[in-house]
Amino acid sequence: MIKRTCLIVDNEDQTEEIEKLVRDARNQGIDLDCQQFEVGNTSYLEVLSSGKIDLAKVEFEVKRRYKNIVFDIIAFDYELDDEEINGVELLRNFNKKRIFKYSPKLVYSGVLDNVLKDIIEPSLDILKLKNKPDKAIIKQEGLVKIKSLIRHRVFEYLDRDNRDAIIIKFLKEEIQSTELIVTQALRMYPEFKFENNFVNDNFQGKTFAEVADLLDNDDKLGSEFKREIIQQVVSYLTEKI
Repeated sequence: MIKRTCLIVDNEDQTEEIEKLVRDARNQGIDLDCQQFEVGNTSYLEVLSSGKIDLAKVEFEVKRRYKNIVFDIIAFDYELDDEEINGVELLRNFNKKRIFKYSPKLVYSGVLDNVLKDIIEPSLDILKLKNKPDKAIIKQEGLVKIKSLIRHRVFEYLDRDNRDAIIIKFLKEEIQSTELIVTQALRMYPEFKFENNFVNDNFQGKTFAEVADLLDNDDKLGSEFKREIIQQVVSYLTEKI
């Protein structure tokens, strides 16, 4: 049975839904550890200021609660019961702050059609063409919003009713990125240290957690680490042949 992890970000309590998701995943051969992060819930004051979502508090709390956990997938509810912050804005902030940098993300909504209409309808215009029928177009501001959704690496937008089935399908079939696999392995043993194993001095004597932080926050050093790991694996396999 494969082991997988999942985080659901929602303003409503997802306890019952998560219990069912875990059972369904087990039936598909997946040992799923699924947790919830209650952003926007008025009873969860740790991430609110004056009843509104405080992004700085969200960042602090998510790092505190899920330190050294790297999730295989993160699902954001679009409606977080906040006038200014929705699931896409929260996801955008996660990416900006490099929170769960390598974890695939999806956004779900009980009113997904309305979400798309809110983006597209105000941006629709009619282009008058000479000797041709009028053509409906989307204004630049609408295109910017749509491109923003794509740019922030959301692999799926879906209705709430389809969320759990898509999560299970993804966890069962999707090939994980090398970066995700490596950071997950490092954060499982955060206090272990690399000693006398690296040519690159940047990694000598650092704990696994410190190297995982480098992967998350320094793209150049992260690439160097991956390159050296691959070289060491090839060297090890060559010695065994």
